[in-house]
Amino acid sequence: MRILDRYLLREFLMYLVLGLLGFIVIFVVVDLIEKMDVFLDHRAPWPLVAQYFVNLAPDTVVKMLPVALLLATFLALGQLNKFGELTAMRAGGLSLVRIVRPVLIVAALCSLLSLLLGEYVVPAATCARDTIFEERIQHIQRSSPTERADVTYLGRGGRIWIVGLYLVDPKRMHEVSLQEFTKGQLVRRIDAREAAWDGDRWVFRAGYVRRFAAGHETAEAFERMAVNGLGERPEDFAKEGHKPEEMNWFELRNYVERLRASGARVENYLVDLHVKLAFPLVCLIVVVIGAALSTRLRKQGAALGFGLSVAISFLYYGIMRATQALGHNGALHPYVAAWSADVLFGVIAVTMLVQAQRR
Repeated sequence: MRILDRYLLREFLMYLVLGLLGFIVIFVVVDLIEKMDVFLDHRAPWPLVAQYFVNLAPDTVVKMLPVALLLATFLALGQLNKFGELTAMRAGGLSLVRIVRPVLIVAALCSLLSLLLGEYVVPAATCARDTIFEERIQHIQRSSPTERADVTYLGRGGRIWIVGLYLVDPKRMHEVSLQEFTKGQLVRRIDAREAAWDGDRWVFRAGYVRRFAAGHETAEAFERMAVNGLGERPEDFAKEGHKPEEMNWFELRNYVERLRASGARVENYLVDLHVKLAFPLVCLIVVVIGAALSTRLRKQGAALGFGLSVAISFLYYGIMRATQALGHNGALHPYVAAWSADVLFGVIAVTMLVQAQRR
């Protein structure tokens, strides 16, 4: 690594760490002010409060990493440009892309870090944070449900369960309907007064089984029918369903495949699935924008850099959320809704970098 690379990287990483820590402190202080009354009223010990904020940090890092990267880019390259060091480097034959290459590498690594944190760390940390705040500080006891009413469960292989009442401990369903689909077409439907788990399989009682093939329907009544090969187990019906933001990419992808197999609409879930990949990429995009802008602002200060960082990052965030909502409503194709913000800002970033390279 060249001396100039080490010099720029040292400055950039210093600003990045300081900026990220600053944003984390701001979030902690704001959240502490909001929850101070709760902590004092329940006499929460400070180690427990500290543990709560430790679990708040991963989500804050993922949200504020693009802003911190952009701020670090403005400050590091702005200093080089302000004192003529950037001009000297380019006069020595180095292109702008070559100068900022170590910064771009760090930004790419931060995109990967954001993706990994969002997939594997943030969900568990968020769950632990909520548990600490509600159960250990507020002493709210969460009781396990003994029954669930009006349950609709998307099973494996294109199966949809519709249950009027599910009793958790007896592992028994009442007024149950099981629909099986193949390539979006209904092939079998079982309607029964009840179904119970015998330890290995579901046993349906007092109902009808209907089969559909080539436009014809056949129906057969039964008093007791054990059905093998059903992958859904009692614990699947006992727990509440997860929201897309509570699932990682692989879990959501599997859920989308199960939805598609059942013939249900999957477009809104496809938007959320691709947003999980699209959002971390902003870490690299904003750094390219920051590098191009830094060559034009010779007298920029920390305040201007901070303002531009927040404005650009939140403009991206606003556009991404708007297109995501349009994708959920069906106004935009799922892939367009998820990637349009990245494409728009990516084109702007490349255009600005090319123009800065020619100057």
